[in-house]
Amino acid sequence: MEKKGLTSFALKIIGFCAMILGSVPLVLGGEIFPYYRIFFRISAVLFAFVLTEGFYHTSSRIKYLVRLLIAGVVMYAGNHLVAYLTGNNLPLEYGMFLTLAAGFGAMWVFNWVREDGYSLESRMIGITAGAVLSILAMMFAESGFCVIPVVLIGFFFHGKKLWISLLLIAISAVLAFNSIAYTPSGAIDWNLFFTENCDWSIIGLLPFVLFYGGRSGPNRGFAKWFFYACYPLCVWTCAVVGMYFTR
Repeated sequence: MEKKGLTSFALKIIGFCAMILGSVPLVLGGEIFPYYRIFFRISAVLFAFVLTEGFYHTSSRIKYLVRLLIAGVVMYAGNHLVAYLTGNNLPLEYGMFLTLAAGFGAMWVFNWVREDGYSLESRMIGITAGAVLSILAMMFAESGFCVIPVVLIGFFFHGKKLWISLLLIAISAVLAFNSIAYTPSGAIDWNLFFTENCDWSIIGLLPFVLFYGGRSGPNRGFAKWFFYACYPLCVWTCAVVGMYFTR
């Protein structure tokens, strides 16, 4: 019997649409649409969740990781070039591929510990390596603080929607509490809460997890490669167009 619900490809499309909304400041400037980071966070965690599904279902983990690394290096170089040519540094905030590559690598290390770590010493080394990679990615990779926890939750609780949902709610609640800031008058700064301090918005992933059907959907040709091409092209095009809008 065919499973019902959203496919991984559908989640990619939704994530891409959210990413386009998150790219609005590249065209109009951050002051025009200050809430773009919320959409960008939702886009990031959608791709993080799809990554965990891809890890379990891909026919070649090596090729998957290599694609992410190559795309990450190309986008990193392209972002800096576009930022230099347009005088707009916002493209430097967009570099999801390397973060996803780090998350994929961490999953691979933890999976090795779970399946092939025969001795206690080798398992401890693997766990340490996976933890260090995860922490470094959270500290230094773009949106790593949001993406890596979702990747690890999706990996360790793969197929367990209830646990994934509960952990998402718990993490979002902690992030929301830590995101609260106050104005000089003592009131909560809601503008800051919904603009700069919006890591809590990863809760936006919850309905998509619940409606995910466990199927990959189309995964060849355009369906396989569109994200690798369209994501950087969208960012670069928005930055170039924005150069004329913000003059």
